[in-house]
Amino acid sequence: MKLIQKTVIFNPDGEIFLHRGISVSWKFLSTKNLPELPAGTPLDIEVSIDEQTLLSGEYGIVWATWDQRQAEVIFNALLAQNIASSIGNIELDDSTLLLTKVNNKEDTGEAIDFIWRKKGGLRLKPDWSYPFGESNRSFEKWLNG
Repeated sequence: MKLIQKTVIFNPDGEIFLHRGISVSWKFLSTKNLPELPAGTPLDIEVSIDEQTLLSGEYGIVWATWDQRQAEVIFNALLAQNIASSIGNIELDDSTLLLTKVNNKEDTGEAIDFIWRKKGGLRLKPDWSYPFGESNRSFEKWLNG
C-alpha cells in the first residue's frame, strides 16, 4: 500500500535531493551500485507498507479501513468484548486509512481472532480485498446479519 510517492532529483555523486536543503545518499537507500545517470535526472521514490504486516498485530494494529463508520463499529465491537482500542489514521495521497489499535498489547491476538482470523469471529476481509471505493461486503454482511 503506497503511503507517499515523490519525484526527487538524482546527482551522479549519489546525492538524491528530496526537497530544497534536504537530501539523502544513494548508499543509505540501496546496497546496489550507484546508477550511471546524468545530473538532474528525476526519480520517483515511493514509501509503502505491506498490508499483511500492517494487520499482523505486531504494533498493536488489528484492523484498517477507509470507512469511518466501519472503524467506529469495530471500535465499539471490541469494547463490547472488553478490548480497549483507539482509532488512528494514515494520510495517503488520495485517501485516509483508519487504523484500529489495541491499547493493551496482550489483547492483540484476541482482537485479531475476533475481527478476522477465527471462524467464531466477524471473519472480515480487508477493504483492499475489494475495488477502491466499493464498500466492504464482508463488513456489510456481518453488520446486516
